[in-house]
Amino acid sequence: MQNFTLDPQQPVLITRPAGKADQLLASLDELAIPYLYQPLITTQLVPLKAKTGTLLEQADKVIFVSVSAVSCLQQQYDCKNITAPLIAVGTTTATVLEKCSGRAVLVPQDQRSEGLLALPELQDVAGKHIVIVRGNAGRELIKKGLMERGAHIQYVQSYRRVPLLLDGQGLSDQWHRQHIQCIVVTSNEILQLIFQLLPKEQHGWLQQQLWIMVSPRMKEAAIELGIIESRIFLSASANDQALLEAICQLRGTCHD
Repeated sequence: MQNFTLDPQQPVLITRPAGKADQLLASLDELAIPYLYQPLITTQLVPLKAKTGTLLEQADKVIFVSVSAVSCLQQQYDCKNITAPLIAVGTTTATVLEKCSGRAVLVPQDQRSEGLLALPELQDVAGKHIVIVRGNAGRELIKKGLMERGAHIQYVQSYRRVPLLLDGQGLSDQWHRQHIQCIVVTSNEILQLIFQLLPKEQHGWLQQQLWIMVSPRMKEAAIELGIIESRIFLSASANDQALLEAICQLRGTCHD
């Protein structure tokens, strides 16, 4: 997809939300890969509505889209009360959910919305009541795909994502000083925020950077923002291991 490798002396910019990048950063430290960590959003707990417990306990299936969805729900509700099959988009989310629910959690091999929709357990769902636990937006593809199969979908919002108050010009200056040449983004929201934060005169620079992204839909959004298609590298998934492998691949290195 690209015809060049990253300069091993120049840092990779990691933009995962605050508190969600620890494992990736630890792996980069272990491999002595230089990076700059700059989260753009954080998460805040949202008080559950009165009907939440009933929704979860009467559901035919419950889908969790992130670690924050699980942790912020667990702070207000005992997940052991859910008897329906539990599904998580990614392995990290599944691990946290298994711990608090005491039950096995189904997770797709392709840890994206598309991979979740491909699960055999989500093909014959006509008439089923499925609850999706999430933040204040996102994962609309899951809802759309399941509704097209005849499922009844309801959301439980356990948290919300909040943009951090950041100085766009200051970020731009820092990224130039650090000689950033590769930016890792894991959601369309973060991608859009980068372009909103940085001054418009820096958009040309952004469009020419190498980007590691996690889905074809994100790639489409990036191209609409003017990012050069040949500069977009798709990670196998959004989990830390896949992101690490993508970074190593572009650096022309390998790891155990």
